[in-house]
Amino acid sequence: MRVMSTWTFPSGAQGSQRLHARAFCFLFAAIVSCSFVQSILSQEPPPAPAAAPGRPAPPKLNSSAVLEHLEKVRREVENVRPGGPDVEILVKAAHFALNNASDKTKFKDYFGADRCIVAADAFRRAAEHPAHVTDRAKGPVPQAREIADHLQRVYFRLQQAEYFAGASGDPEAKFLPPLARKFYEDARKAFDAGNWFSADDYAKSADDTIRGLENLAQAAAPEPPPQLRQPPRRP
Repeated sequence: MRVMSTWTFPSGAQGSQRLHARAFCFLFAAIVSCSFVQSILSQEPPPAPAAAPGRPAPPKLNSSAVLEHLEKVRREVENVRPGGPDVEILVKAAHFALNNASDKTKFKDYFGADRCIVAADAFRRAAEHPAHVTDRAKGPVPQAREIADHLQRVYFRLQQAEYFAGASGDPEAKFLPPLARKFYEDARKAFDAGNWFSADDYAKSADDTIRGLENLAQAAAPEPPPQLRQPPRRP
């Protein structure tokens, strides 16, 4: 069976001219395409997107930065108003954390020193919150729904307090989980009585006490790789 080609070629001089014209057009199009592709490939890649505005870069941990932060927090701890036994426990824990930070700085453990300083600052805030009740009485009243949500989060965080205290390696840290639970119970009582300011401040004291324990535990852990020391930035 003979298969007929679907291609037809013109004959004669006229057909030859048409073939030459088509060949020239094809060659010209190929040259233009190659030039365009070459120009695209030779271009520089687009620049990386700029960092999100309004979000500063994470601070670099070095001796001067850590020592400056340490002295700032130490001054704030020394200015804590005298209070009852709860305040004394928290101020003592803050001073212990700052002394530990100073020792870690001498061995160039800047990450551990930074975590100890953050822990001391958290204990300082925990000691100050209840004293702010009188000062805040003239401010906006905290919302009951927000306090209830905060109390729920603190309740679950309390389950971690004992672990953080044990992981910190500080024998005096054992007094802090019971203190965090006491603050939580005081917040619940104030909430049930409708004392929103007291409920809010006691909940914050419980939360900050646990946060201080958490940072002490991080300070006692092996130093993480540099890429894990700071939270990733949001795009």
